[in-house]
Amino acid sequence: LRKPYIYEYSRLNLQNTVLSKRKLTWFVNEGIVSGWDDPRFPTVRGVLRRGMTVEGLKLFIAAQGSSRAVTMMDWNKIWAFNRKVIDPISPRYTALTDTVPLLIPEVKDETSKMVPKHPK
Repeated sequence: LRKPYIYEYSRLNLQNTVLSKRKLTWFVNEGIVSGWDDPRFPTVRGVLRRGMTVEGLKLFIAAQGSSRAVTMMDWNKIWAFNRKVIDPISPRYTALTDTVPLLIPEVKDETSKMVPKHPK
């Protein structure tokens, strides 16, 4: 007979996040959320709908490793791994809302300026 390998690992807790399936089921049953893939949920499907990439999630899991000690993690660390994946491929744009007209006597025509994208 082949001897099975048994790996033990601890729970990963996230700050200010309810991870109990029993408590999350209540939200689904009461209709407060749309389902298990709601972006507000700390489920894999939920964080993927929130904008997490699969590659970013894999990087986080690989970096976390398996530990026997219970870990309290901050969401910022998870999103930092996602940022490493999407920063090189997604351009950053800046948009202005609620603009205020500014009259400068020396300028005759209305002007706009194009600037390069945010450097990575």
